[in-house]
Amino acid sequence: MIAVKNLSKRFGDVEVLKHIDLDVKQGEIVVIIGPSGTGKSTLLRCLNYLETPTTGDIQIGEASVNAEKASTSDIHNLRKQSSFVFQSYALFANKTALENVAESLMTVWKEPKDTAQKTARDLLESVGMADHLNKYPAQLSGGQQQRVGIARAMACKGDVILFDEPTSALDPEWVDEVLAVMKQLAEKKQTMVVVTHEMQFARDIADTVIFMEGGVIVEQGPPSQIFGNAQHDRTRAFVARAMGN
Repeated sequence: MIAVKNLSKRFGDVEVLKHIDLDVKQGEIVVIIGPSGTGKSTLLRCLNYLETPTTGDIQIGEASVNAEKASTSDIHNLRKQSSFVFQSYALFANKTALENVAESLMTVWKEPKDTAQKTARDLLESVGMADHLNKYPAQLSGGQQQRVGIARAMACKGDVILFDEPTSALDPEWVDEVLAVMKQLAEKKQTMVVVTHEMQFARDIADTVIFMEGGVIVEQGPPSQIFGNAQHDRTRAFVARAMGN
């Protein structure tokens, strides 16, 4: 589903990502953990071309891009293969929950308004937001806004959903409701790549956990390895701190 080769990203003289290779199978849930400022979110944003990689090849589904010779159509096709859930929700403040979810169906997929709104209604119902269709973001809690964001990502019809620390901006009482929606998606074998600091969530839901530090993938494996039998000292030290051990 996803194949990344030799992906690097520089901001000026600072190399934030250093020759990343990554493969994600269809239906796989990959969770990326690691210290803040280590390139996790940048990696995710490069996959969707919200950030332009400096070097490397990205393939998602049938679309592929080489960073050094990417055309506008290559990038457009790549973006249609995935959707993005932002930590800050990134909803249109002047649109209702229903309108926020229907927007991409009308603008990207050119669906008629009635069809798009029916799909949006169904998706919002699936994430527990059926009673809030006509509310604006300012009228919703953080957890509700993020559930709208997830419904919007589902509406984009991409094969992969990318989650960039989806609970980091939430008050503690709203975290569980967002994680519950993500667990429902995982049960449906939705391909997901998730950057998160929620270690228990990573243990419970991931097929593969990736530990990143200093712009590189230090270690990857099943949760039982990363959390119970890590091969690298850096992984063990991070997990111990993150789990409060």
